[in-house]
Amino acid sequence: MITIADPLDLDTLRIRHEFLSLPGLRVSARMAAAMLGVSSPHARRILDALVAERFLTHTTDDHYIRSDATS
Repeated sequence: MITIADPLDLDTLRIRHEFLSLPGLRVSARMAAAMLGVSSPHARRILDALVAERFLTHTTDDHYIRSDATS
């Protein structure tokens, strides 16, 4: 059975795919919003959720990078 995911889930999958495809990707919430075509607050919620999962790291200069890129 096919189900429709919540929009946040779809956007989260999209940005996760971008980080997996481009391991050196470094984006701000504003840049992610432009990439996804969503509002900046929505993009920040997505990115912060990925930080909570430890998939991303939030840098001191307000960018997001893959957690394994900090090693």
